[in-house]
Amino acid sequence: MISDVASIIARHDPAAWVRTLRYRSRRELPYDPAATPPDAPLLLDATVYVDQLKGQLPGEIVALLSSRVILHGAPALAELAVTAGVLEPRDQRTHKTLEPILDTLRHIPPQRIIAPSDDAWLEGAVLAGILARTQGIAKEQRRKFLNDALMFLTAAEADAVLVSRNTHDVDLLLQMKPGVGALLYDRKVGWPPKAA
Repeated sequence: MISDVASIIARHDPAAWVRTLRYRSRRELPYDPAATPPDAPLLLDATVYVDQLKGQLPGEIVALLSSRVILHGAPALAELAVTAGVLEPRDQRTHKTLEPILDTLRHIPPQRIIAPSDDAWLEGAVLAGILARTQGIAKEQRRKFLNDALMFLTAAEADAVLVSRNTHDVDLLLQMKPGVGALLYDRKVGWPPKAA
């Protein structure tokens, strides 16, 4: 295991990352579903599940999902599952909120669930630590980037394309490790609906 850490540090030398990374413009980021390699499976970030449940997933993303092999990353599924523990069970709204999430989790084929490898966990922690430092994240929020880094690296290990609405974090990760497949999207136009 120690040699893996040395290799990861050699690839992502923390001393080489001393400046805050700037967020790039939309035109510099992977927003075009047509540019997604035709044989690549798609790995769904938690944002995809949430937006699909809320009816906010753009049509071109829905069409792409229906034509590809879909993989489900354990970190994203954990982000969904944590809702079961976080929501107040005595609140009348909990059942209505929780049931669609649990139904989604129940219908995911187990053979399509993938988890980060030991190396991905180590590399993800290093990347998340560098980003927390360079982006000036407060100490109590420094683990913010870990799930995103884990999903990103899991996509890399599976030769999959990570589909996400999390533009800022994926942008930063692509700057640190270019070449990982990613497809970004915005919520469906016209959301949220205007109050009556």
